[in-house]
Amino acid sequence: MSSVASTSVIPWLPTTSALKESELSLAEQVAMMLRAERQVVVLATGRDMGRMGGFLADLTHAVSQHDSVLRIKAALDTQELFVALAGQLNVPAHDLSPMQLASKVGERLSEAAPRGGFVLLCEGAHLFSSALLESIRQLSNYPINIVLCGHRPLLRRLARSTLNQRVNYRLELDTSPLATPLKWFVVLAVFAGLAYAGTSWLARKPAREQEIIHRISNTFDAAPQLQPSLALLPALPTLPALINAAPETDQDIMLVFDPALKRQPADPAKH
Repeated sequence: MSSVASTSVIPWLPTTSALKESELSLAEQVAMMLRAERQVVVLATGRDMGRMGGFLADLTHAVSQHDSVLRIKAALDTQELFVALAGQLNVPAHDLSPMQLASKVGERLSEAAPRGGFVLLCEGAHLFSSALLESIRQLSNYPINIVLCGHRPLLRRLARSTLNQRVNYRLELDTSPLATPLKWFVVLAVFAGLAYAGTSWLARKPAREQEIIHRISNTFDAAPQLQPSLALLPALPTLPALINAAPETDQDIMLVFDPALKRQPADPAKH
């Protein structure tokens, strides 16, 4: 097996999508590739569990047309792995130690498969423990094709595992509902909008600062306007002028008070 495998990004569409009669779906292409030779294939997908499950369903159906399919999930530990494989291979697992059970499973994998060859599909492989990855590496010594399907962190997990030396192909599936050109256009449009908004905000900031400085400068340059207090009105020298400057009314009413004027006594001769 090859010790160096490059990662290829390929699009995936459900088998229910409109395909020409001469075209093969991605699941059928992978199934055809698995019939060529014994190998280990890594399929990395996005975080959409529904779409990843849809691809696994398509792949299971395509592989089962010519080969015998075995499936395991991420929730298994090492011992449960061989128990699950024994159940699918019709190997009795009663009264067997883990080592004996693993040996029985290996012997069965070395025999002819009911249809074609054996293909092990691993679901949620990005969650596999290091011990489970090591057990799968040991299974790769037998005539069985192995497909590890999980999220993109699976590629980093395998980089630290000895199973990475057995990998023949790494395929990164584009399971996005948007077409690739449209998806990149949307991403670029979002970033362009954010960049324009940030530039506009930075351009308005100096103008706002200059406006604040201008208002403060005008406030200091203007002479202070003092309002006279009512308590200081009698001391103001211009108060009589303000009183005399009051507008005249239509009727002049004279109010005279002079202490020198006294009332004259009445003349007795006139009575």
